[in-house]
Amino acid sequence: MPEETANPARTQEEIDLVAVSGPEEFKRARVSVAGPVTMGRSNDCGVVLSEGSVSREHATIFREGGKTFVRDLESRAGIAVNMMFLEKGDTVQIFDRDLLTVGPWKILVRLGEEKDDSQAETRAPGAEPDEQATPPKKKADPSRSDSAYTTRASIFLRLRADGSLDRELGWQEFTEKYARVIAGFARNAGLRAQDADDVLQDVLLGFFRVSDQFVYDPDRGRFRGYLKRVTLNAIRARHRRKRPSTFLKEDYDPPGEMPDVDDAWDRQWTEQLLQRAMTEARGGVEERTWKAFELYGVRGVPVEQVSTELDMTPAAIRHAKMRLVKQVREIVDRLRVEEG
Repeated sequence: MPEETANPARTQEEIDLVAVSGPEEFKRARVSVAGPVTMGRSNDCGVVLSEGSVSREHATIFREGGKTFVRDLESRAGIAVNMMFLEKGDTVQIFDRDLLTVGPWKILVRLGEEKDDSQAETRAPGAEPDEQATPPKKKADPSRSDSAYTTRASIFLRLRADGSLDRELGWQEFTEKYARVIAGFARNAGLRAQDADDVLQDVLLGFFRVSDQFVYDPDRGRFRGYLKRVTLNAIRARHRRKRPSTFLKEDYDPPGEMPDVDDAWDRQWTEQLLQRAMTEARGGVEERTWKAFELYGVRGVPVEQVSTELDMTPAAIRHAKMRLVKQVREIVDRLRVEEG
């Protein structure tokens, strides 16, 4: 089995597999995909996952034509990519921050180089009067007209629409997109539910106070990284103010560069993004079609059982799954381009 490592530097042919939930027997591994890497219960596998629901040779990860893929090896329980199960023997391309579900494990995939977010301001909005956020000051180049950039920046432009309906809509959209990420991350960091909600309010109110000055410049770092730093510092600030009433240790201070903090944040971000993609895709299909996809494609219920329950043919169920998997993946790709 590959040596576990927290070293952030990867070669082009290396990937990191990080268990963000599941048994302690597997936590993380760095593997070279210059040749196929098998995941499974057998000790002969490149990534050993010792649990009864995992097949001896469950799946393989390989690189071809500069792209990285995962293939199901006719596994008994299947493998899911971003909460959607592959058909037995199927192959699908995987990307940075995708989530693989293998048995009881959720595994975050790390590919390529992360864009440097170090230029993004790291102080938390609303944390303390002298710790107000100073978002990136460099204005976006107005000559940039590509649609992805325009879409990506639009929500932050609406946040700056003083006193108008656009501003209200912008805040509603902002809250819908990011509130669960912030609150979920705070809970996973050890805060009680009430304290996590308070952190969420600190972050949202802090952004609201400075929103008339906020200029999102993706050239200075991803907004995802910026919001993570803001949330971390809001947690630290609340801990300083309410240390006796929290469950956090007195020396709690999770540095943003720690891999486990990054992984916890990216899991939260990815899961919320997937839920948003599912919600968007659901709006365009009939209820029975969606139910078939949810049962067979997401929950992994056997197709024969779904066929009986919904009075659909196995072929129709598989077709619905194939169509919706493609649609959800396209939405996920679009959201990642828009939001970094």
